[in-house]
Amino acid sequence: RIRTNIGQWRSEKVTPANTSDDILTEIALTRPNVRYLQPLSFDPAGTQPIDPTKSLQEQNLSHGSMIYCKVDPESSMSIRDSQETSEAQASQGGTTTEHNPKHMKRIIKPDGSIQLVHDPEAVSADSAFRKGMMPLKDIKNHWTLQEFMDMDNQFIFKIQQQKERWIGEGGVSLDQDSADAFQSYLRTFTFQRQRFGYLYGKFIDAEENEEDKKPKKEMLFGTELPDSEIKYVNKNQQVLVEAIYEPPQEADPNDPEGFIALDDPLEDQVERLANMLGLQKVGWIYGHPPREKGFQMSAAEVVMAAELQIECAKGVKETPFVTVKVTAGDDGNVSF
Repeated sequence: RIRTNIGQWRSEKVTPANTSDDILTEIALTRPNVRYLQPLSFDPAGTQPIDPTKSLQEQNLSHGSMIYCKVDPESSMSIRDSQETSEAQASQGGTTTEHNPKHMKRIIKPDGSIQLVHDPEAVSADSAFRKGMMPLKDIKNHWTLQEFMDMDNQFIFKIQQQKERWIGEGGVSLDQDSADAFQSYLRTFTFQRQRFGYLYGKFIDAEENEEDKKPKKEMLFGTELPDSEIKYVNKNQQVLVEAIYEPPQEADPNDPEGFIALDDPLEDQVERLANMLGLQKVGWIYGHPPREKGFQMSAAEVVMAAELQIECAKGVKETPFVTVKVTAGDDGNVSF
């Protein structure tokens, strides 16, 4: 796994006999224009670079190991989609052409990755309204303020509370001893150091109601919308947390998350042990310093929660995977 300043990448094809150059070669297959600001290294600061002349095995790197680097975000888009499009055209008897970089645009895939795809209508010019779009004057000659604001609002994303929760009335139940052990570290540093852990337990399904199974359609002003049948999914009634595993990490107030996840040599063993006990990863927990009223989660915490939920659901799907945060209130009492 390669942890970068824009997210975590995975290398699937390298073997212990390969070198770090082979990892870079694999990355280049989907990100050919990536520019490295800091070489592959054992530590986030880049003070322990990986030796490209030695094999990964010789440097104690194996499956599940975490290595680090910094890249230029502007050069790190994946072109997998444009390659797939070209292959599809070729398989259908069409011709493939070298795409003009002026007609490429970025898209965000369901798994959260940023990719570069070909779009004949996209224009990357300094005068464009936004990157990948035409200048305003090329879209239409005259704009009212309301028209401009309506167009601009299409590119403003707000994080809102989800309309429907995927945990039943049973909510989340935390093992008391595990919760006390987790917060004891935070108390030691008066909640001025951040820390995270993984929650292991069970998803307990709610009792199915025959009435809920009946076909339903979305409603608008009391009227059923055609072709809008809502698929029935049995929601989880409760998330039962039996244990908290705190992987190797370093507190770093300068890091967006407030901590740096380190290579975990016990990752596979923890998963095997959890399976033997009939447990699975059901969520994650993190602690943070007291914040101003209304400040629930930082951008980095939202991104990490989303990445873990996608991993749990194996895609962008509804999941009862939970996020639990721990902090101290104004009165000094700990709240979950």
